[in-house]
Amino acid sequence: MSQARPHVLVVDAEKRVLDRLAVELSDGGFDVTCAESGLAAIELVKARRFDLAIADVRAPGMEGAGTIAALKAISPDLEIIVGAPCSSAQAAVECMQSGAYDILEKPYDIENMKRLLEAAMLRTHLDAVAAVHQASAALVASLSRDDFPERAVDLAAKVVYTTSAALSLALDHGAALYQAASGAEVSAAFIARLAGQVEGALAPVRLSADDAPDLLCTAEGERFGAAIVAPLRLGERSIGGLVVLRDARLPAFTSQEEQAIGIFAIELALAFYGRKVRRAHDPRAA
Repeated sequence: MSQARPHVLVVDAEKRVLDRLAVELSDGGFDVTCAESGLAAIELVKARRFDLAIADVRAPGMEGAGTIAALKAISPDLEIIVGAPCSSAQAAVECMQSGAYDILEKPYDIENMKRLLEAAMLRTHLDAVAAVHQASAALVASLSRDDFPERAVDLAAKVVYTTSAALSLALDHGAALYQAASGAEVSAAFIARLAGQVEGALAPVRLSADDAPDLLCTAEGERFGAAIVAPLRLGERSIGGLVVLRDARLPAFTSQEEQAIGIFAIELALAFYGRKVRRAHDPRAA
C-alpha cells in the first residue's frame, strides 16, 4: 500500500538540468520522469498519465507552442509550466496561448518551481472537485431509480480520468454483499476481498501488484496492476467500498485520480444515506 505522489514530466534538452530537477523535485515529494525533447514528451504522455509537466520552451524536436498544444490535446487536464529565459519571452507567450498554466524563468529557482507546481496541483484538485459535484448532483437525481447502484458506478467511471479495467461497488446490506461493476467482469468475492482492505480506513487505500500481487489476482487467474479502494462510511459505520482496478498494462493511478475517487466516495456514501432516508419515509420508493 502506498500514498500517491504527484507525477511530474520534465522536458529539457540539457541533461544536467534534468538530473538536477529529478533529484530536487523527488526530494520535494514528486515522482519525476524526464524527456529530452518535445517529441519524447508526447510519446510519454501517450503511454501514461502525468499530474504536471515542466517544459523548456526551447526543447528540440518541436517548437514550444506546438509541444504544449500536442500535450494538451492528449491530456487536456495536464497543467504545464513553461520554462523560458528572458530572451524567449515571445515564445513563452505563444505557449500560454496554446494552453500552458504559467511561465517560469530560467535558470530555475527550485523553491519558486515547487510553489508553482503546488498551485497548479490545487487547480487540478478544484477541477476534480467540480467534476465530482456534477456527478453527485446526478446521483441525487437518481436516488429513486431501481438501478441506482449501477448508475452510481457509471457516474464514478466518469470521475476517474482514464479508462479503468474495472470499477466496482461493494455494499454491505446486512448479510448480503451487493456488487455493481463497470468494465472487466470480476467476481463479487474478489471485490469483497478488496473492499475489506479499507476496514476502519478513513481515506482511500492504494494497492499495487508490486506490493500485493496475490491480493490483485482473481481466483480465475486474472491479474491487475493496481487498485484504489475508497471506504464508504456513514459516520462510524462502514457500508462498503468503491473499488477501482487498473489493468497491469495501464499506467499507475495519478494523485488526481485518487483525489477524485476519494471525494466521490464521500458523496456516494451521502447519496446512499439519502436513499435510505427516502425509503424509510416511503417504503414504496425504490
